[in-house]
Amino acid sequence: MPSHRCRFLVAPAAITALALAQAVTPVTAAAAAPTDVSATLAARTTSVPAADEISGSGNVVVWRQKTSADTLAHGWLAVSGGTPRDLGRLADTGETVNVDAVSVQDGVVAVATSANPNGDLADHVTLRHLDSGEQDTLPVAYDSSGAAGDERYRAQAGNGILVQQSYYDDSSAYRVRLLLRTPGNEDRTLLSDDEQYEVLASDVHGALVLRRTAPGWGHKIVYIDCATGASVTVAEPATDELPQGLEFTPSHVGVIDGATLTEWQRSAPGDGSSTVTLPVSGAHWISDDTLAWYQFSVDDGGGVSELFAMARDGSTPAKDLGGTFTDLAVGDDGKMRVTLYRPDVDAAIQTLTDGRVSTTTGDATTIPAGPARLDALALSDGALYTADDSSRRQGVLLRSGLSATPAGASTSTPARVLNYSAGLVHQTLAAAGGRVLVEQGTPYEPGHFQVYEDGKLVGTPLNYYDVSKVHVVDFDGEHVLVSDKTTAADGTLLLYTFASGHMERVPSGSALDGGAVYSSVRNGTTSSWWIRRTDLTTGTVTTAATVSCLPGDLQVRGSRILLTTCGAASTTGLLLKAGNSTGTTVDASVHTPILGKDVLYTFTKSSAGVTLNAQTLGGTATAAQPLFALPQKADSAAAERWAVDRDAPWAAWMDDAGVTHVTWAGVPTAVSSATPTGFSPNGDGSADTWTPTWTYNRPVSWTLTLKSGTTQVRSISGTASVGTVEPVWNGTTQTGTAATDGAYTWILTVRDTVTGRAAADVTGKVTLRRPVPAASVTAPTVASSAATSAAVPVAWAAKTTGVKSYDVGWRAATRDSAGVWKLGPLQTWRTGTTATSAVFGKAGSPVQPVPGLTYRFYVRAHDDASQTGPWSKAVTTGIPLDDRATALHYTGTWKSVAASSAWSGTERTSATKGAYVSFSADGTQLRIVATRKPSGGRFAVLVDGKTVGTVNTYAATTAYRQVVFTYTLGTTITTHKVQLRVLSGSTPGRSTVILDAIMVTR
Repeated sequence: MPSHRCRFLVAPAAITALALAQAVTPVTAAAAAPTDVSATLAARTTSVPAADEISGSGNVVVWRQKTSADTLAHGWLAVSGGTPRDLGRLADTGETVNVDAVSVQDGVVAVATSANPNGDLADHVTLRHLDSGEQDTLPVAYDSSGAAGDERYRAQAGNGILVQQSYYDDSSAYRVRLLLRTPGNEDRTLLSDDEQYEVLASDVHGALVLRRTAPGWGHKIVYIDCATGASVTVAEPATDELPQGLEFTPSHVGVIDGATLTEWQRSAPGDGSSTVTLPVSGAHWISDDTLAWYQFSVDDGGGVSELFAMARDGSTPAKDLGGTFTDLAVGDDGKMRVTLYRPDVDAAIQTLTDGRVSTTTGDATTIPAGPARLDALALSDGALYTADDSSRRQGVLLRSGLSATPAGASTSTPARVLNYSAGLVHQTLAAAGGRVLVEQGTPYEPGHFQVYEDGKLVGTPLNYYDVSKVHVVDFDGEHVLVSDKTTAADGTLLLYTFASGHMERVPSGSALDGGAVYSSVRNGTTSSWWIRRTDLTTGTVTTAATVSCLPGDLQVRGSRILLTTCGAASTTGLLLKAGNSTGTTVDASVHTPILGKDVLYTFTKSSAGVTLNAQTLGGTATAAQPLFALPQKADSAAAERWAVDRDAPWAAWMDDAGVTHVTWAGVPTAVSSATPTGFSPNGDGSADTWTPTWTYNRPVSWTLTLKSGTTQVRSISGTASVGTVEPVWNGTTQTGTAATDGAYTWILTVRDTVTGRAAADVTGKVTLRRPVPAASVTAPTVASSAATSAAVPVAWAAKTTGVKSYDVGWRAATRDSAGVWKLGPLQTWRTGTTATSAVFGKAGSPVQPVPGLTYRFYVRAHDDASQTGPWSKAVTTGIPLDDRATALHYTGTWKSVAASSAWSGTERTSATKGAYVSFSADGTQLRIVATRKPSGGRFAVLVDGKTVGTVNTYAATTAYRQVVFTYTLGTTITTHKVQLRVLSGSTPGRSTVILDAIMVTR
């Protein structure tokens, strides 16, 4: 039987599994805990088990196939490329039988089977006639002792079989003969007096046989005619090594030497041979129209043997068939068939025509997929990676996402993330950070530790010529720690960086996490040890912890550090946090514990085997809970059939039927929450109850406890079948009385209703306030009272307790297009501010105040109970018109004077009796802004021609921007004519009127 390509040969014994999934005492069953959250992935059928013993005859193809690593081979039959039919159990008894060989000739399928499941040679052959459906069973007296009468099945001969039978000749010498055995007939001897036979090819008419002749173990290859018994020697090799190639077609038999074929006609072998020059040197197989051979190639980056083929007459050139194959045969119909495995199509038995894969309907038979054999499991960050399977010609890596929801655990459909082009993956050693570390190679190449991300090779592979001496200790996606054959000598591990190919030695027992390597170092001559962290990017070394025992191997996840043992010859580990020297003891007597993110995996042993337990580190429960019993390995060289996720709370195992089970090992996690910080149970219909919500990924039971200081005020409990926790507190105590106003501490305790595991408590504060928050606002009536320019200082303050922030708003009256004054909408100036004052018109002001307009300011408060009070009563501030405003008309002698303390920096003065200023006033109130001085004079105020007041601006000391006169014009905005007329002074030195600004409130 031909070999497949070297690069796809079955790998040597797989290297030891990842240190975090070490070997344990095998068990025969793996039972899940009764309170688990688990899911299953069906036995995979992505693999195509190897098909061999392929035989064809016309439109019929048969082959032998093992459907998985743990079952016996079956015989398979397909007609005209149709759906293959499993020939199944072929014995007449209830015994389990092993298919040793299968073939088809002249419409008869022969299946050689043995009742011994260990695969001893066939003890009977079943002949099935495809045309009539009849069946014959021919016994084979197989005897492993080799005594006289011992028979060995050698090949099919149509409706018969060729059997080698031992006997003693007349001189008591041990001899064998080749018999033709057919149903209902006596055996007929074809060859005798030899020491061994190997049937190289056969059909109903004849056989090509390698004879080991006696005495002396000579070698002859003869063709023998089954009907007449006539034979002819076609070759006499010096050893039992076969010639370069042999021909066995319906018309000819022959041998190949280089490009020379020496052949005999099967119809008249005694007529002698003839020679034929073939169009290629080195052909191994010949059919009626095709030559096939191996050809060494380096095109793929390494030395491999490819299968080439061409037309027998040279009409088509030599071509690499592509893919890989496990068997090649020439049927009794003269056609060549090959079992091809290709990455782009299903594995199939293909018929070759003129050196090419035939595309004729019925000339290809798809090999049925079987359960994939587990090569390894790996888990990382909620993703399950499975590498399968050993019967493929290319390794396949599958990924399935895992999730735990209120409905239970679920898995996504496994997706192929990698098709290995460099041979089978022997084990998936580790997964981390979205990357997987695998070991690949062939017996003819060094092993490779390679990292893949999204199906692509990342970095530089780590090569080892003897992978059996290498043990992967830890992997973080960027780096790997391995122990190798030198470790025993120098007590170190190899730290390898895939991105750069850099390697260095670190102390044994080291671990990787967060871009750093952790190692234990003795603290001088004392009895304590440092756990040192070395940043792999910067090289910075820090001390993560100090312990007073001899550390075993380290495992690190985040801030947690696990010493697998603590003390010489100890079976107890130590779990601690970085920065601490004390921690919690961990039982390591059964198996090395495994530290994951917020999960500690431990092991217990009983009569049923070893059980994996999960102890949640992020919750309030401390007890470890059982997950499943560890399954035994498929064989001693296989990887473990279980794994844990060190980055998410998941574990997985595979049963004997190939079904993968995943089990959630975590605690409920809140995926969303809404927790109001306060409420006001005052019956106003707004926030009368506190209604926080938490949505968990699991069904949970919960208890909400409310405390005032250390005193418990209220406790509320419930169950959330879909994971949504929605308690309601109406502000009463446990006895139904009203709780006092103030801040309360709340604590939410949650427990998974299926597993009983408790999540970490959630806590916070909530404030209860019954009064609605209120605030007041202040501002100057006229802007000039506070400043010399259009900027208004506004202040606000709380009128109730518990106020946390304020909203400040403003409005202004403006004249529309019809000349009508209208009050504008309330606009926001400050939102949620904690300040209590600001200047309207400075930085952060929404507008620049306009002279002549009136602005109204409002405030409302927010309190610590999440209440929002009503808007306050408005305060009004007017922006006065400067003395230079065009709306003011001066008559008589007036003088403009600069004064930095005046409104807008100027004043208008007059000491002339009868001088006046006039203007229109559209508003409800009139205010006159002037400067009082020792020389201040008097003026009269006339509204609509009527004197409404007299103002004396005398003052002992000068005072700027004084509101010297206020007059109510009316309750509605109407237009009034106003005149300010200078009067005679009360004394000669008090006659000057100094006008600064005019303000009309609207």
